[in-house]
Amino acid sequence: MQIDREVTIVDQGDFSQTDEWQAARRQAMEAVREVDWPPGTGEFTVYPESEANGVKPATKIFEHNIDNKPLWKETGRKHFKSLLREMAMLDDAVEMLGEYMDDPEAFVNSSWFDAMAELEIDGERHIVVFEWETGNISSSHRSLNRIMVGFLSGIISAGIVGLPTRKLYQYSTDRIGNFQELYPYFMIYEALNTRVENGVFEVVAFEQDAESTNVPKIPKGSDGMSDRDVREATPDSVDLSDFQ
Repeated sequence: MQIDREVTIVDQGDFSQTDEWQAARRQAMEAVREVDWPPGTGEFTVYPESEANGVKPATKIFEHNIDNKPLWKETGRKHFKSLLREMAMLDDAVEMLGEYMDDPEAFVNSSWFDAMAELEIDGERHIVVFEWETGNISSSHRSLNRIMVGFLSGIISAGIVGLPTRKLYQYSTDRIGNFQELYPYFMIYEALNTRVENGVFEVVAFEQDAESTNVPKIPKGSDGMSDRDVREATPDSVDLSDFQ
C-alpha cells in the first residue's frame, strides 16, 4: 500500500523532534505500507469495480503489522483504561473528562484506539496512538474527535489517523471514511493548536499500489471469497475470526 498524502494538524512543543517519536512514526508508516493484497505479494492491488471490495481483511493485516513493530508491540490495542492506570494518569483523566460527561470512566473503559505505543522521553512516559479508519464516515469523525480529546485532556502526546483516498474509496464498501471528505474539517482541529502544549497530530491518506481484475475482490465479512479462500490467502498470524 502506498501513502499518498501526509498532513500535520497539530505540532506544538518539541515532541515531533524527539528521536523516540520519529522512530514510532516511522514504524507506523511501515505498517501501513506493508499492507498488501493479495497477502504475501508485497503490493496492495485492488479489484477495480465500484464498491466491490471489503475493508476488514486490510484492517486485520495492518493490525498484525503494527503489533509486530518494536515500539508498538508491547501496547498494541491494550485496554486503554488499564494503560492509564499503569501510568498513574487515570484519576486525572477521569477528573478532567468529568467536567464534560456523566460517566467519564466508561469513556476510557474500552480499547479506544487501534494501536498504541508507550514512549519514555527524558524520564517521562507518553502515549502515542494510531487510528486506522476504513469504517463508516461517522467513525472517522469520531476518531479525529477522540484524538483531540486525548490531547486536550493530557492523555496522549501524539496521534495519527490513516484514511483511504478517494482513489481507493471508489472501489471499497460504500460510505467508508476517506481523506477528501474529511479534509475540510481539519481547520477545526488546526484551530486548537494553541490548546496543545506539546504534541503531534497527523493524518495520512493511503491508497492502492495497483488495480487488476486478476486479483480476488477483498471480501466483505463472509461475502466474496469463501472462508477457505480468505484463510489460504492470508498469513496464519493474522486473526480472521470475523470471517467464520
